[in-house]
Amino acid sequence: MIVPQVELAGVHLLMSEPGVRRVLGKPKSSKTIKDEIQGTVRRMDYGKTKVYLSATADGTVFSVTTTDRRQKTAAGIGVGSSRAAVARKVRSARCTARVCVVGTERAGKRVTAFALRDGRVVRVTLGFVID
Repeated sequence: MIVPQVELAGVHLLMSEPGVRRVLGKPKSSKTIKDEIQGTVRRMDYGKTKVYLSATADGTVFSVTTTDRRQKTAAGIGVGSSRAAVARKVRSARCTARVCVVGTERAGKRVTAFALRDGRVVRVTLGFVID
């Protein structure tokens, strides 16, 4: 389920790694990867859904992204939806040709982004703006 600004695939921002595992189970893989802004982060790979955790001691979720067509908002918006449908059915969505965004794009704020290609959603991301 996608709840803009709240959760994606049952995962909330600032959720702990054990919390993610309770919701999604064991990931296909979990590894530390380089991040140009944060240095290193941990990525839990669930196939079409990826969960990113800070490399700090508490290791909480700062971003979750999906290309899974089964993840939808209550209004049925998700991967495969048209830009027009997102603009019409997702409250407070602001759309350009490349993305529809809910939230304020300022460092430290949370946003939900519906990435578009050829007028259709190809990926949904919930996360904190880092820079």
